[in-house]
Amino acid sequence: MPVSTAASARRSLTRIGSFLHDILEPRTYGRIAYLILALPLGIVESTILVTAISVGVSTAVALIGIPILIGTVYAWRWLAVHERRMLRRLTGGPFPSPYRPDAEGAGRWARLGARLADPATWKDLVFLLLQLPAGIASFTVAVVVLGAGAGLLLAPAWYWVIEPDGIELGLLSVDTLGKAFAVMPLGALILLFGIPALGALGRLYAWFAGLLLGSNADPVLTARVTALQDARSRIIAAADSERRRIERDLHDGAQQRLVALALNLRMAEARAAKGDPQAAELIRSAGEEAGLALKELRDLARGIHPAILTNRGLRVALEDLATRSTVPVEILESPEERLPDPVEAAAYFVVSECLANVSKHAEAESATVAVRAEDGQVTVTVADDGRGGAALGSGSGLQGLEDRVGALNGNVELESPPGGGTRVRAVMSLAAQPVPVAHASGHGPQRLVLPDAEAPGVIARRRRGLRVRLAVLAGVALTLVAIWALTGAPNAWPVWPLLGLALVGGLDAWLVLAGVPPLESQVARSDDGGRALRRRRSLRLSAGALAILNVFLIGIWLASGSGYFWPVWSILGCAIAVGLKALRPFDELRRSVRST
Repeated sequence: MPVSTAASARRSLTRIGSFLHDILEPRTYGRIAYLILALPLGIVESTILVTAISVGVSTAVALIGIPILIGTVYAWRWLAVHERRMLRRLTGGPFPSPYRPDAEGAGRWARLGARLADPATWKDLVFLLLQLPAGIASFTVAVVVLGAGAGLLLAPAWYWVIEPDGIELGLLSVDTLGKAFAVMPLGALILLFGIPALGALGRLYAWFAGLLLGSNADPVLTARVTALQDARSRIIAAADSERRRIERDLHDGAQQRLVALALNLRMAEARAAKGDPQAAELIRSAGEEAGLALKELRDLARGIHPAILTNRGLRVALEDLATRSTVPVEILESPEERLPDPVEAAAYFVVSECLANVSKHAEAESATVAVRAEDGQVTVTVADDGRGGAALGSGSGLQGLEDRVGALNGNVELESPPGGGTRVRAVMSLAAQPVPVAHASGHGPQRLVLPDAEAPGVIARRRRGLRVRLAVLAGVALTLVAIWALTGAPNAWPVWPLLGLALVGGLDAWLVLAGVPPLESQVARSDDGGRALRRRRSLRLSAGALAILNVFLIGIWLASGSGYFWPVWSILGCAIAVGLKALRPFDELRRSVRST
C-alpha cells in the first residue's frame, strides 16, 4: 500500500512541536512550581485547621472554643482566597470567587450564618484538608522527575562527590567521567518527556482545585434563578392579560357610558332649544351616567394602584377593603407605621386577592385579616371559614400572589383542607426595599458614612446595646464563679469559660466603640471621598481585634502554666499582617504614581 511520507512527516512534526511548546511555555513551569509548593502549603494549612478545629471542638463545652471555631471559619476562607490567587498566577486558571454575595444590610451574625450555609465554604475546607495528601503525591512526583533528569544531565559535574561507587542506577554505576557523559542523554530524555508530563499533571491538579475552589453551580441559587425565570414569564403574561382586561373594561364600561352621556346631552340640547320639558329628564339621566362612569373609572384605578394606599397608608387601605367586601371581614392586626412602598403594595394586593377569592369561591360566612411587621419581616395572614380546597397552582390569582411576594424575597403558604376553610400566609422581607438605618446594637446594617445629625443618637444606641450585652456576659461569668465556689472544686476550671467570655466581650466592645463610621462632615473635608478615613478605620479595627486575640492567647498560656511562651509566634504573625495592611495604601500610591 502506498504510504504518504508527507503526512507522516507532518504528524511527527506536530508531536515534536507540542513537546517543544510545553517545554518552552512559561505556564508549564508555573504549574510545576505549584506541584512543588502544594506540599508546604498543605502542611501549613492542615496544621492550622486541624489544630484550630480540634481545640475549638474540645473546648466548646467550656465556651472558650466557640470564638475559636468562629475564627477558624473566617481563617479557612482567607486561606482559600489566597489559594485561588496563587492558582491563578501559577496555573493560569480562571478560579472566580464562588461565594454567595452578602445580603445588603446584614449584621455580623447574619453574615456568619450565611457563610456557614454557603456550600463554597465547606468545599474550601475539603480542599484545604486534602491539600496535604495531594501535595505529598505531587511534590514526590515532581521532585523525583526533575531530580532524576537534572541529576543525570549534570552527572559529569557531581558524580565524583559520591565515593567510592559513584551514582548508583540499579545495574549501572556511574563512577567515571566517561560513564557520566554517557548518561547525560538519559537525563535529557527524562526532562524532555518529564516536563510536559509534569505540566499535564499540573493541569490535572488545577482541574481538581477548580472542582472545589471554583465557581460551581449552587443548587440553591440555581433553583432560585429557575423560579425567578418562571415567575418572570408568568408576570409578563399576567401583565399582558391585565392590559387586555383594562382595555376591555374601558371599552365595555366607562367608554360606553361616556358615549351614552354624550348622546343624552346632545338630545337634551336639541329638546331644550325646542322648549321640550323632557330635556330636564335627559340631563338628569346624563348626570347618572356620568356618576356611573366615574365609579367604574375609580374601580379600575383602584385595581391598578389604590390612591388610598398611597395617601393614607396600609392600615386605612385594609379597612377600606374590609368595608367593600361582600363577606364580613375583621381586621385583627395592622401596622400603624408606614412600610416601604413595594411591601405595602404587595401586602394590599395579597389581602385584596384573598378577599376576592373568599367572595367568589369560598362560600364563607366571615374572614379575618392580620398584618404584622416585626424582625425585619411582614407577615400577612388571611383566613376564612369557607369550604376550603384551594391550591396555589389552581388559579392565576393565587399564582400571581406567589410571584408578587417572591419578588420581595418572600413566600406564600396555603392551608386549605376540604371543609376546613382557607388560610393564606405571606411573608415578605422589609429589606427588599432597604431603608438606611444605623442600628444600635451594631448587628444590623452598617453605614459607610454617618450623618452628623444622627451620630450622637446612633453612638448612644450602640453603647446602650453594648452595656446590655456586657451585663449579660458578666452575669454568666458571676454564675460560673458562684457555682465553682459553692461546689468547692479543687481546680480553677472557671478560668477557661471566663477567658472565652472575655474574648467575646472584648471584641464586641472594640467593634462598637472603635467601629463608628466616618461622619459626613469628615468625608466632605477629605480630598479622596473618605477612602483614607475608611482605610484608617479598617486598620484600627483589625489591629485592635488582633491585639485582643493575642491577649486572649496570653491568658491561655498563663492559665495552662506552660513554660514555653508560644503566643510569641501569634504576636509576630499578627504584627506582620497589620504592617502589611498599613503599607497597602503606600503600594497603591506608588502604583498610581508609576502609572501617571
